This record gives sequence, structure tokens and C-alpha cells, in this order.
Amino acid sequence: MKNRAAIAAALVLALAAAIGATAASGGKQAKPGAGITIGYAGLSSQFSFVAAVNKGLQQEAKKLGAKIVVLDNKYDPQVALTNADTLINRHVNVVIEFQTDQSIAPALCQKFKAAGLGRKVIAIDIPHPPCAEFFGANNHLSGVIAGQHTAQLAKQKWGSVDKVVVLELPQSGKLVLSRTQGFVDGVKKVFPNLKSSDVIKLDGKGTTEGSLNVFQSELARLTGAHHVLVGGVNDDSTIGALRAVEAAGRQSDFLIGGEGANLPSAVQEICNDSKVYVGTVGYFPELYGKSLVPLAIRLAKGQKIPQWNYIHHVWINHANITKYYKCK
Repeated sequence: MKNRAAIAAALVLALAAAIGATAASGGKQAKPGAGITIGYAGLSSQFSFVAAVNKGLQQEAKKLGAKIVVLDNKYDPQVALTNADTLINRHVNVVIEFQTDQSIAPALCQKFKAAGLGRKVIAIDIPHPPCAEFFGANNHLSGVIAGQHTAQLAKQKWGSVDKVVVLELPQSGKLVLSRTQGFVDGVKKVFPNLKSSDVIKLDGKGTTEGSLNVFQSELARLTGAHHVLVGGVNDDSTIGALRAVEAAGRQSDFLIGGEGANLPSAVQEICNDSKVYVGTVGYFPELYGKSLVPLAIRLAKGQKIPQWNYIHHVWINHANITKYYKCK
């Protein structure tokens, strides 16, 4: 009886303590990210796509109670390596890495492994074996979507295609190259007799300026082509191609399909019902944080997450753009 009385008294005290703790915290439970610091190195805030990712990550981290250290890789692999050291020195619990030079992935992984982070790393869009889980585009599928839709418009407008030009980003490795190859494969779904010799691959550096320059040079070799489809690794690249086409006054010879649906100039072209820039594949970078932060929190807690985490892609054109983005 004395033991039962003692146990009962202990339970009462424990319950009272729990009630007191709940009252002191206003009845709120701890947020899932409490006590976790996420280290995030973004590709470069100069890109609107990355700026949207950055903002979404910060908002979601705050919502879930996690701290987040945000650094800018400035589209420079050496800066990315330095930023990795900074994140390690800030004692982050998990890393989200966003940089496009796959050649430095092993060095980054070595740094994170030495710091005890193991596989507590998520790489956005560019695989970082062997240390990181992947989050981002379903590259080949997104390319196929753009290629197929652009080719269908070409079939309606012209009935045939002379050339296909893709603006690649070779430094990002095979997976991202599969995005621009996907564009070609999508075109072949509509024009199955397209010859490999009629496909032109250019390194646009993933930027508007780089793509503008290389496309201007290519235009001189395309004087006899009047039914040309253009795809690229991102909207920055294909907008560069569009500006080159406009400067040459050859809008009637080209149809362009983009990737990303976040670059303001690309969105505006579609809002304006451009007859050249006919659509783009939606990646919704503003929503990345809603998936990435919970995944990062799980990793920080020692839980496993899928190795491949893909976003959902949608073809966005003038007919449906207002479902996703505001037109000015």
C-alpha cells in the first residue's frame, strides 16, 4: 500500500509538472525544427530562380522552427568550396548544397564527411555522389515535355522542322545534360525522322548573356533554316536565344520552349502570348522550401529520406499561365 501511495504521489507530481510546463509554453508543442541549424549554400542570388528558392527555404525554416545559415556560391566552384568550410565552422546539423559544377562534388563530400555530416547533405538539381541525396528536376522528363509541346506547335504552324538547337550546360554533368537531350527526344516524338545531323548543341553557360553570344554566332550558320526549334537548360538560356533572334529580325523562323517558368522576362513573354517564346516547363522554385526543409530536418534527426526527390513539372503557356503566375 505504501508503494502504491508513493507511486500515486509521484504521478501527481509528474502530471503537475507537465501541466506547469505546458502552461509556461502557452500550450504549444516544440516545432519540428527546434534545435536544428540548416546550412544552405545557394547557387547565386543573381538568378531569379535561385532567389525564389532562397526565400522559400528561409520562410519554411522559420515556420518549422529551424535556424538556417544562408550563403551565396556566386556561381563559382571555388566560392562553393570556401562556403562548405564556413558551414562546417558554423556547426550546422545538415547541409543543402546548390552549385552546378559536378567536378567539385567529390571535394565537397570529402569536407562534409570529415566534419561528421556523413549523408546529411541534400544537393539541389546537381547530383553530389557519394554524400548527398538529390532534390530537384526530373531532368529528362522536363526536357521531353518542352520538346514535345514545342514540336506540336511547329507541326501545326509549319508541318516540318529544319533544325533543333539546344543550349546546354555541360559543366553540370550527365544528369542535367539529359534535360536538353530530353528536349530533342520530345521533338522526335512528333518528328520521328529528325536526323542527328540536324540537332545543334551549344554551351550557353546557363546564362542569358552566354546564350545570347553563342546563339548570335550560330545564327550566321542558320541562314537557310526557316523552321527551327530551340530548347535549353533554363529560361535564362532560351531568353538569350530569343534576344538574338529578335536582334536578327528572324522571329518567323523560330519557336522556343523554356525550362523553369520563374524568370520574369520569360513569364512576361508567355503572358504577352509571344509567337516565338511559346511556353516553358514549370519548376516552381518558390515551393522548394516546403519540401526541402522537412527533408533536411529528417536528415538532421538521423532519419532516412529517399535518395531521389523529384518536383512535379507542368507545361506552362499562354492558355494556363494565370493559374500559376500573375501577368502584368
